[in-house]
Amino acid sequence: MSLSRARMVQGVLLALGYFLVAYVTLVYGRAHGVAAVVWPANAMALGALIFLKRAGGMPEFAALAASNALAHWAIGDGVGPSIAIGLANGMTIGATGWLLVRTGVTQEQPTRTRSVLALFFISVVGPFPGAVLGSIPLSFAFGQTVGIAPLAFSWWLIEAVNFLILLPPCLFWRSAEQRRVAAEFRRRFSNEPSARLRTLELAAASLTLAMAGALVPLTGELWLIELSGTALLWFALRFGMFYTAVTALIFSVCAVTSALLGYWPGAHDANAPQVLLPLQAMLGLTMLPALVVAAIVSQRERARRALHADARRLAYALEGANDGLWDWDLPSGQGFFSQRAARMFGYGPEEFRTASRWDLLIHEDDRGPAKAAFEAHARGETPFYEAEVRCRHKDGSWIWIHDRGKIVERAADGTAIRAVGTYTDISDRKRLESALEHLANHDALTELANRVVFERELDRAAGRMERHGGRVAVLLIDVDHFKSVNDTFGHAAGDALLVTVARRLRSTVRSADLAARLGGDEFAVVASGQSAAEFDILAERLCAALSEPLEGPGYVIKPSVSIGVAVANSPSAVGEEIVARADRALYAAKRDGRATWRYFAGAGKVA
Repeated sequence: MSLSRARMVQGVLLALGYFLVAYVTLVYGRAHGVAAVVWPANAMALGALIFLKRAGGMPEFAALAASNALAHWAIGDGVGPSIAIGLANGMTIGATGWLLVRTGVTQEQPTRTRSVLALFFISVVGPFPGAVLGSIPLSFAFGQTVGIAPLAFSWWLIEAVNFLILLPPCLFWRSAEQRRVAAEFRRRFSNEPSARLRTLELAAASLTLAMAGALVPLTGELWLIELSGTALLWFALRFGMFYTAVTALIFSVCAVTSALLGYWPGAHDANAPQVLLPLQAMLGLTMLPALVVAAIVSQRERARRALHADARRLAYALEGANDGLWDWDLPSGQGFFSQRAARMFGYGPEEFRTASRWDLLIHEDDRGPAKAAFEAHARGETPFYEAEVRCRHKDGSWIWIHDRGKIVERAADGTAIRAVGTYTDISDRKRLESALEHLANHDALTELANRVVFERELDRAAGRMERHGGRVAVLLIDVDHFKSVNDTFGHAAGDALLVTVARRLRSTVRSADLAARLGGDEFAVVASGQSAAEFDILAERLCAALSEPLEGPGYVIKPSVSIGVAVANSPSAVGEEIVARADRALYAAKRDGRATWRYFAGAGKVA
């Protein structure tokens, strides 16, 4: 559905609803002699237009005018008077809506005192042209027994009061989310009572208003209705504009209904119009002060929220997105540390005063480089100071800190006397870097080093061999019949076997050796030693350790491994050559029945 079509459907529904309200009101009003003083249809229609964001829509005004004319024609008025009265009502709605749009009194605008005063002005001025136009055909309809001026005044007054009473809930309606945000602010920063207490207070205020209204028919004293204004001020001060407007509307409807039913002082059938007109005017004037007070309270609360937001924004700017501030007087060693800086290390501001305290928190391995970096900056060798250091938290844990600063004051001889800077907690970043590095260098299933680390270790072993001599051995290990384990017991059992082999491999090799998973069921060890006998012993231990049975849920696996060993006697042989030789030795172990190990060459078993 396009926008124009949607607007057309909304307009038709609005016109139909307006026709029904107008028709029922006319039938009831003429039957009871109150047609001239009870007319909520125009204010209700304009309220609907406000919700539809069409308060200035000419097509809607024309449709409402036609609906009004149709309602008058339906109850027996002539075609000419019906059209004239319909145009007058359309003009009343249109002029008032146009003034609302022109003065900016809309739902989109924040609640302000200016909005309430503008609404009062618009409610007074907007109905005037329509009242003058509509009073002429009405006068002829009454056979000129009632003058144009009294009819115009009655029309104008009832429309003005209805606009003033019915429009505020529509204009000052706020979404549930807007009300929730305001209530949350009051609860957190204004000692707002709990929802239960607030509900009880709302009930108490409503009961007070109802009692104030009931005093009039009970005592017959009309002036007591002014007490309701005091009760409405309670709503204005405690519950905001929307609740005040809705409560005033409900109270006004109840008061007018009681008058129509004859319960209001003097409101008998013959005298109802003379009572209803001043009653509605009194209701409008009674609720106006409450609306003004509610607007003032709303403005003050909005200003408080803005000030609080500015204060928090300033605090965030000072403390940084994860930064603590420090200011260090170098000659005295005294320093200022922001609350964020102190909290970063688990201390209160008073516990974190001197720079010596900060130095004591730095990890001993990082203290020297950080001090050297600061001294270099103090000598003017770098534009600023920067270091990443580990620091001891108050709870005993280590956190990573990115420390940055700059010398901002120097003595006449150039000696640094003041520095300022920031601390940033980079522990999460360091943990992420460590995790990424671990993922890049380790097998995800077994947590052993991967092929990249294995090849890197061969280069390092060659370097150590060149510097210190000795020998380097590579042991390639295959799990025998691994595919049959997967086929027989499932992939979960196969993974469990690989994890177990990796764990046993780690616990069997020497601390200086590297164990790695090259892929699938293939593992490798890089070992350094002085003689072939060391590697004989290592291979035997591995064969035994990796052949221990593995029990799992519903299965028992008796694994075995084949191992190929190659030894390099010179650094030049450590690399692809030694791996190829170990692979040939592994092939020989498999050829000879598996569950054994073979050398490529040298002492012991020979491939």
